[in-house]
Amino acid sequence: MLAKAILVLAACSAALAPADATPPVGAAPCIACRAPLLEPAALHSSQDWVALEDGEVLRVAVSRERAANDLAGATRAESLIKRPPAQVWAVLIDFERWPDFMPLIRATRVERRAGAKLWVEQRYRIMLVPFAHTTIYDLEPGDGRLTWRLDEEAPHDIAASQGEWALVPIASGRETLVRYDARMSAGRAVPEFVERMLRDRSLEQMLSSLRGEVLRRYPEN
Repeated sequence: MLAKAILVLAACSAALAPADATPPVGAAPCIACRAPLLEPAALHSSQDWVALEDGEVLRVAVSRERAANDLAGATRAESLIKRPPAQVWAVLIDFERWPDFMPLIRATRVERRAGAKLWVEQRYRIMLVPFAHTTIYDLEPGDGRLTWRLDEEAPHDIAASQGEWALVPIASGRETLVRYDARMSAGRAVPEFVERMLRDRSLEQMLSSLRGEVLRRYPEN
């Protein structure tokens, strides 16, 4: 029981690490240990997998049925990061440092925590148009999942937002396939190209930036 409590406290410490500190991967709970361990051949064609290995972001088509039932602007994408899920997770949940590497994000602040749930205020700007809202994140480290939704009780400049990050162990857990699934709607009078950039055009840059930050913090030995 004591050991379990120590692991939980260590995980919280990773999220609260100072700005100049890398979250301690070794102190985190098992990351994506309940996620299925898959092989590339079961996920994509050889051509798509070569693209992922070359660092490209793979856009995944959303079915018409799915798009009709979702919020406007359903997007899906995947990226391969040649590091273990624990290292990817440590960077992904380091919300306070998102402005250092995530595109468009100008400022973030963790407002409060309740167990594995975090409320994160986020401010960003697209073509001089400012946006701000609070996102509720649900952390499921054992499944390698980070789900989110818009906090509708807090001030927000967009109508709706929800989605998920999923980490899939690859190559016996030495690498990670990152899956990003988002549904959002700006829901306000903004130019169409601004909403399109918010919804789509930053997608590739966001996944590439996450990949670059993981490799920067955890270089190969």
